[in-house]
Amino acid sequence: MNLLENPWIPVRANDGTGSFQLLTYRDLLCEPGQRWQISLPRDDLEQACLQLLICMTQVMFLPDDDADLRRRLAEPLTQAEFDSGIAPFLDWFDLDHPTQPFMQTRGVKATEPTPIQKLLIGLPEGNNHAFFNEAGEVGQVSGPVAAIALFNQASNCPSFGGGFKGSLRGGAPITTLVFDRNLRRMVWRNVLTRPRVEERQITAPGPAQDQPTWVSPIAEKSTIPIQWNQIGLMRGLFWQPAHIELVKACEARACGVLGGDATAGYSEFLKEKFNFTVEGVWPHPHGAMNWSEKKDVREQRFASFTTTAPAWTQLSEFVIPRGVNDNDAKEGSSPAGPISQFAAMPDGSKLSILIGGYQTKQASVLERRHEFVGIASGWQDDKSRLPALVNLGQEAKKALFGKLMVASGGYVNKKHKTKLKGLGVNLQKTAEKLFYARTEDLIHQAFSNELTWKEWPVARANFIEQILRHGRAIFSELTDPYMAKPDLIPIIAWAERGLNIEFKKLKEENQ
Repeated sequence: MNLLENPWIPVRANDGTGSFQLLTYRDLLCEPGQRWQISLPRDDLEQACLQLLICMTQVMFLPDDDADLRRRLAEPLTQAEFDSGIAPFLDWFDLDHPTQPFMQTRGVKATEPTPIQKLLIGLPEGNNHAFFNEAGEVGQVSGPVAAIALFNQASNCPSFGGGFKGSLRGGAPITTLVFDRNLRRMVWRNVLTRPRVEERQITAPGPAQDQPTWVSPIAEKSTIPIQWNQIGLMRGLFWQPAHIELVKACEARACGVLGGDATAGYSEFLKEKFNFTVEGVWPHPHGAMNWSEKKDVREQRFASFTTTAPAWTQLSEFVIPRGVNDNDAKEGSSPAGPISQFAAMPDGSKLSILIGGYQTKQASVLERRHEFVGIASGWQDDKSRLPALVNLGQEAKKALFGKLMVASGGYVNKKHKTKLKGLGVNLQKTAEKLFYARTEDLIHQAFSNELTWKEWPVARANFIEQILRHGRAIFSELTDPYMAKPDLIPIIAWAERGLNIEFKKLKEENQ
């Protein structure tokens, strides 16, 4: 299967309500009118499919400037433009190429093959069945799913563990992309112009000098580290840090992910470790990057899900650059390339962001995290307001968490010889979950409402009032059952008094 010629993009027509089919890359970029939506049974694979299409378009049809990009957004490619763009890359996207198969290495030496299910992140053989009921439930996948899973594993997932290298963005980075209801337009909205690629200090010399790792392999066990700025656009977007080789199934069967008719597919893959070192952080365009400076050394890392907190808690770094042009700043962040480009090319439309990633513990996946955030037009005019909303929500949660932690553990003041018995139950963790669940809709409504930016004082006052109301209600709900015990009333009253003081201060500071 060749991704540039054969049907492989799983879609439904009519904004996702139509019948399922596999679309060719040519049809997606050249056919006008149809409103396709990617259709897969897993949200992470849907986003990986979109990201794969974006990366392909980025390297094959790199827009020269804003005018060129606007033309691509408005009009499909002509057949001639498409044929010319894909011509140098035809052999690189063949999943079964005899010598350089897409994102694979021929001749992998492995003691035993690995079941194909392990290529679907979060579904390894063994005791981790977070998303499927039984081990071995996915016994075979079709070419389209194999291609998407290979790309996802290399670009967005933790390594296979035990000496295997991970992606250029770290173990499990968050991907942030601009959403559009039209799939063709959504792909182009996330393709950067040549000047913006250069702003990120990424070279784009073309296919003669910039080849993917399966065509020009990474030097194994080299004593000389690979410098981040030696990695070009094509090589970086399609970086494959592992030696993997798909194994064809012995018989045709229905795909374990897409279902459908029996087809020749893949039931296993071979993998082997190999060593290399990359010096520095390649500035991948599809994720927000944070940095901090300690002792004149700058450390950079891509945003990731390290807790169960929802994506809105990191929205500031996803959208607003911080400390970028401040030479004295000791820390900062920069949004993903498509987000920054959207802000620089305003067209009056709302910014809708696809946010996806995994919460992990080492090489184990704890949960998939894929969210959608809409931000009404107007945030670009005053970039301090969006971080202010995020901070308000975080500070209210922090106050609630802290006072319930006091209520749970008790209070001792040695100076005044005061001791209040604690509840002995970690209510603060439950409160945190309830706070996020109950304020989620409120916070998203604030981000997506144009009045939030046009009538800021009123919107901010209403927002903080509702946030604090939720916080007080959660505190009462969790502590009321313990009020029946007289010896616990003092600590509850003490903690509630502290919560009211902090909430009052938070409200006064945001008048």
